[in-house]
Parts: sequence; structure tokens; C-alpha cells
Amino acid sequence: MTRYSLAILIAVSMASCAANLAWAQVALPTDYDMRLARQRMEEALKGTGLPKEMNRLSVPQIEALPKPAAKSPDISQIAESYQKSPAVTPAKSANTPELMVFVSFSMPKETLERIIFQSEKSGAVLVLRGLKGNSLTRMGEELASLVGKRNVTAIIHPPAFKQFKVTQVPSLVLAQPAQATKIGEDGCASTTSFIKVDGDVTQDYALDLIERQAPAWADAARRYATRLGRRP
Repeated sequence: MTRYSLAILIAVSMASCAANLAWAQVALPTDYDMRLARQRMEEALKGTGLPKEMNRLSVPQIEALPKPAAKSPDISQIAESYQKSPAVTPAKSANTPELMVFVSFSMPKETLERIIFQSEKSGAVLVLRGLKGNSLTRMGEELASLVGKRNVTAIIHPPAFKQFKVTQVPSLVLAQPAQATKIGEDGCASTTSFIKVDGDVTQDYALDLIERQAPAWADAARRYATRLGRRP
């Protein structure tokens, strides 16, 4: 007999005793009364979905346990990691130029949205000088609002602006990773290791300009322009 059954039987016994308070002593339930009470209890439990034995240990199912919320990325750690690393992420091949667009939150929202839309297609990396309102939290919120679900990489790296002589935004830069990371005494990369187009123009326009006016960069510019939908 389980503890749950015993509790039911005690309740039945107490009810029987309450009905016979006029007698000088309480009659204990007989074996027949106990079997009958147990039978009624089991019949009642059939419609409730409760287990008949309540004293068994219940083993929790690990897969049914609440899963911990995914840890949000630490924006401060991301920013710090880029500040300690070169502005250009090395590509698989040292001869494959990297496409970057230098931007700022001071730019019109429409311009930023256009750059983000095109960068998802071209694979360009967005480079920012600093934090929005000197707040990592505000920066993260602003980036999340602009980028949304688009697959775009954005980094915070102030030295890159000097490295590639960026004095205005937006600026589109094509750079050879293996060469552009070799900084001179003035803090700038060699002028032969990158090419830059300043001004609020579309990426396809800037890449077409590079292709037409800089033969050494024509192939790379053409490949990135093809990603934007231009026919090769």
C-alpha cells in the first residue's frame, strides 16, 4: 500500500468515525472496508491521469528541462578584439583584396541603409571610428536596428581610418591584406597596397570607377561588382 492510498484510507476511516460519534469507542475499519476503499480510490484515479503510486521517485528528463538562454555577445570584448588586431582580416589568399566601407552614425540613415544592403551582397566589411554616444550598449542597439537580420560584418577600429587615410565618410577601400597591414612610420599603409574612393556613391559605381581608372585593381573590382548583380 502506498502513502497516497494510506492517506485515502485514513480519511475514509475518519469519516466512518465521525458518523459513529455516538458510540463510546471508535471501531477500526475491517480488511473488507480497507479493500473496498482502495478499490474505490483506484477507480477514482483512473479518470484523473494521476499515477497510482505517488511515492515513487521521479527522474527528470534532461531534454525536457528549460534550456538556458543563449549568452549575448559581449560588444565590449568584440570591440576590444578588433582594436588589438589589424584592420583587415587576412583572406585565404594574400593576393585577394579586401573590400571595406568606412562609415559613421553621423551619416544619413538612408545612406547607411543603402550601404548595409549592398555590403550584404558584396561582402564588404563596415568600419566605424568609434562608439555611438560613447556607449557600447547604444552602439549595439543602433547596429542591430540598422543591420537587422542581414549578414553584414561591422567592426570598430579607429586606427584603420589613419591606416587608409580616410578623412571623410563614406569611403570605399580595396586593400591587399598582406601589404596593407605593414604600417609605415607615419601610421599609414603603403599607397600601393590599397585604393580608395571617397564620397556618397553606390558601391557598384565606386567599383566601376576603380575598374576603369586603376588597371592593377580591375580584376578585384570586377569580382566584387559581379556580386552586386552586374554582369561579368
